Amino acid sequence: MLRKIILNIHIYGGLLCFSYLILLGISTLNFNHPFAFTTAGTTTTWTQPLKLPDLARPEGKNAQDWSRLRTQNNQKVLHALGSFAFPNTAGDGNWKDSDTWHTHFVRVGKEYDIDVHVDQGTATITATRRSLWTLIRELHGEHETFPESFFASTWAWYTDLCACVVVAAGISGVYLWTHRRRERRIGLILLAVATAVSLALMLVIALHG
Repeated sequence: MLRKIILNIHIYGGLLCFSYLILLGISTLNFNHPFAFTTAGTTTTWTQPLKLPDLARPEGKNAQDWSRLRTQNNQKVLHALGSFAFPNTAGDGNWKDSDTWHTHFVRVGKEYDIDVHVDQGTATITATRRSLWTLIRELHGEHETFPESFFASTWAWYTDLCACVVVAAGISGVYLWTHRRRERRIGLILLAVATAVSLALMLVIALHG
């Protein structure tokens, strides 16, 4: 009975995470072989109405207060645009002049340069849409949650789930293998070789960088 339960977890857990593992494999190949055609993208620029008269300014603020207010400014811009993303760096977002707040947002597959013209009540947005290959590569390590998008945040939860399933699949695979007496020798050889190679690689990296 226990063996059947573990076998079902092993099989259906693998099916649940099949698409994620395929994406992980493709993105790993893309990391190792970043061909020119995988980096292409398209850029679009437009201007739209956007009224944000209450953006904070740095005058009279210490560095800590201004950092907090700059974050709030960026959040107001995102909320007004109805978009989900996050600043490219913690220091993104500043006044280009007395009327223009400039910031740079990124999310998987896209990045935005935004100039908010406060007095004019408009925003000029330059959006760069990355290629499908770049999108897959960015999903490889994506673990952000987005308050503005519940659906986009599910990717981080799915990543955690798949990590747990992979660990469970490895443990259950070893358990199921131990019940197949005819294949114990070849299994031991493969397990020993894989363990030795993995440990050797970690030691080389740790000792020699």
